Amino acid sequence: MMFYDLLKLYKTFLMQTFQTSTVETYYKKLSLLFEGQSLSDPVGKLDIDKILDKLGLIKHSNQFSQSKNAFLQFCKFQSISLSVDTLERIRTLEADTRKKRRQLKAVNYSDIDKKIKRLRDKRLKLSYQTMLATGLRVSELADISPANCKIANDSITFSFTARGGAKAVTTVHSAEYPKLYIDLQALIESTIQSQHKRLFYSTNFLQRKAKALGFGCHDLRRVFAKLEYKKSQSKIAVAKKMRHKSLKATKIYLHSKVKI
Repeated sequence: MMFYDLLKLYKTFLMQTFQTSTVETYYKKLSLLFEGQSLSDPVGKLDIDKILDKLGLIKHSNQFSQSKNAFLQFCKFQSISLSVDTLERIRTLEADTRKKRRQLKAVNYSDIDKKIKRLRDKRLKLSYQTMLATGLRVSELADISPANCKIANDSITFSFTARGGAKAVTTVHSAEYPKLYIDLQALIESTIQSQHKRLFYSTNFLQRKAKALGFGCHDLRRVFAKLEYKKSQSKIAVAKKMRHKSLKATKIYLHSKVKI
């Protein structure tokens, strides 16, 4: 089997667990790690040391984590057992990386809200409003289909694949967001009738349109964190809604420059 064919099978394997954006990321990262390896029978001739050397060249923790996870998923896909020494070396390399922090610009919720409300494209408007109401990442939102939606008399629940492949749900309550609830219900029904596969727009489209409006899709998640904390005054409650594994990540959001 040629290397390219194996990667295609690897991609299919990933799609059983991860959302589309994660699959593409892991596919690209693994391709880079495997550069220089034999193109025929790559598993039998896989040089683990070469892969570890390439991992050692990655300096930023988020990029290292993506490459590491891509490799570990490949090992799982091919039933490759890594030695204790290899796993320890990977942990050591990861410990030597550093976080790549970008300076986030200040965000004014009122300005963003006005820009979104003025949008004539209803699907685009609802995409951003749903992110503001739920804290969904743009990649999570973009993968939602009508089959992932459950409409009740007082709420709409979305099932989705969160970062890392975990299954999760989020809910828009009619009492809290009456107009959004009605508009989303209409969008779901019209999407089913038109037989579209996805409820909202793609990740790239949403990011591009947001940039044109002067904000980033992730800014909506930052706003969500601030709004939720304003309501609950509980960092734990915010962390739970944002699906953070630790309060450290939540505190970063709450300390960001967002004017509510």
